[in-house]
Amino acid sequence: MAGDPLRTRLCEEYGAEFPIVAFAHTKDVIAAASNAGAIGVLGASSSTPDELDSDIRWIKERVGDRPFGIDLIIPASFVQGNLEDLEAMIPQEHRDFVDGLMRDNEIPEPRNEPSGTIDPGLFERAQKQLEVIIEHQIPIFASGLGSPAFIMDRLHDAGTKAWGLIGLRRQAVRELEAGVDTIIAQGGDSGGHSGRIGTFSLVPEVTMARDQIRPESLVLAAGGVTTGRHIAAAIALGADGIWCGTIWQATNESETEMYAKQKLVDAVIEDAVQSRATSGKPVRQVRSKWTEAWDSPEAPDPLPMPLQPMLVAKIKQSIDDHHLEDWSGPAAGQGVGHIKSIKPARQVIFDLMEEAQDTMDRLQGSPVVV
Repeated sequence: MAGDPLRTRLCEEYGAEFPIVAFAHTKDVIAAASNAGAIGVLGASSSTPDELDSDIRWIKERVGDRPFGIDLIIPASFVQGNLEDLEAMIPQEHRDFVDGLMRDNEIPEPRNEPSGTIDPGLFERAQKQLEVIIEHQIPIFASGLGSPAFIMDRLHDAGTKAWGLIGLRRQAVRELEAGVDTIIAQGGDSGGHSGRIGTFSLVPEVTMARDQIRPESLVLAAGGVTTGRHIAAAIALGADGIWCGTIWQATNESETEMYAKQKLVDAVIEDAVQSRATSGKPVRQVRSKWTEAWDSPEAPDPLPMPLQPMLVAKIKQSIDDHHLEDWSGPAAGQGVGHIKSIKPARQVIFDLMEEAQDTMDRLQGSPVVV
């Protein structure tokens, strides 16, 4: 398959059959994706080091020598201080607004202790998580927020490749100059934390920078990628594969609540809105009463991380505890409008590749049988 444009360097270097990276927070999705020929990457920032250790062992047992990875968030900008100091930094105006949302919308008190607060000890926990990754010598470590350059030598010594997620060309340049193995060029089309530059504007900037600075590094296109046509377009722009996340939430294996899966299926592209209301950083998710409340003229400007998560921890816990579906929207990129049904992860991969191949055949002038 030497002449197959869909058999990229990502496939050759990592032993994958397809140039698809499946990012998800459910280990069952990761195992299913890797076993189907893609590369599964588990988002594990919320896991304790012990939970991460257990999840890695579980995945290894099921995928054998197939490639997989772990993604952690290590933010470069973060308001630091002890808990009391941080609490004192939250303005009363913001507290009054959140209290008013609960009162005026009859949102009941949470049943459980709020768990949405970002721990001021995030860095200490992340260091312990990194130790687990190095100990297990997993194939891939992806830094979802922040450069992995500071730990790259240790990762390489353990046989682990360092991947870095970026949203701007200058970030890609810094990571390429540091020797990062793979750059994930994530456009603002993406679900979850996202930037402002569109995916198919960002990707050619990053691939050209890669070609000039460190040709041996790989580039993945991320953000709004939910079809085989997206895969073909990414490769045409010089990417070695794609990184996608939203689509895996609407799979049989995902632990996403069924109502949220249905929201993804029902959503159209413009329903994927960007908001800083939950984490303090821009997050793209399906529109809900929560995003609309913070988009209203009465709403204060969201606070930086970790103050905003601390501010909204109680109300977010209430929304989860009482299953207030109208107030909850899953993270979703702008490609959400292409998700039409809930199906197994394996089928998602095969459908993506079939459409990507059809698109490549069309570009090469080969007849496409309908």
